[in-house]
Amino acid sequence: MEIFAQNKVLKWCVAVLAIINLLTLGTFLWKEYSRPNQRPIIPDDFRDVSGILQKELNLTAAQTEQIKQIRSNFYDKEKVLSVIIRGERDSMNMIMFNKNTDDSLVKLLARAVAENEYKMELLRLDQAQQLKAICTPTQLEKFDKLVIEIRDYFRPDNKRPKSNKSF
Repeated sequence: MEIFAQNKVLKWCVAVLAIINLLTLGTFLWKEYSRPNQRPIIPDDFRDVSGILQKELNLTAAQTEQIKQIRSNFYDKEKVLSVIIRGERDSMNMIMFNKNTDDSLVKLLARAVAENEYKMELLRLDQAQQLKAICTPTQLEKFDKLVIEIRDYFRPDNKRPKSNKSF
């Protein structure tokens, strides 16, 4: 075979291999990014945790209402604290990146953020104690196993978290 024919064959082989590589890469990317959201569709009565707990723990109607009330109170208090913390962090960021940074003020704001985060954790503890007070010993055993599943179920990305915060 002459040199020009060999070069032609080599060019065709390179072109075919490049196309195969692009198709393979495209297939992998398509599979990765075209996946439908694999989280199950949650019926309206299960959008909050009380519906799931009622089903899984066999709660009475009174227990379910108490849980709804406890969770509602928790979220109201949590929302207020979240707004305060966000405001304190924004103020802290503005001061930190200001031309003339007041270190003592930044440290005071950092302490305030930490204190409010501590209050948030105390709210979670209080909520857990109230929820435990409602349940029977049998329900508590089941509840202990459900806590992590419920937390992971309602995560936006539905992936295993790196920390162990309560739901």
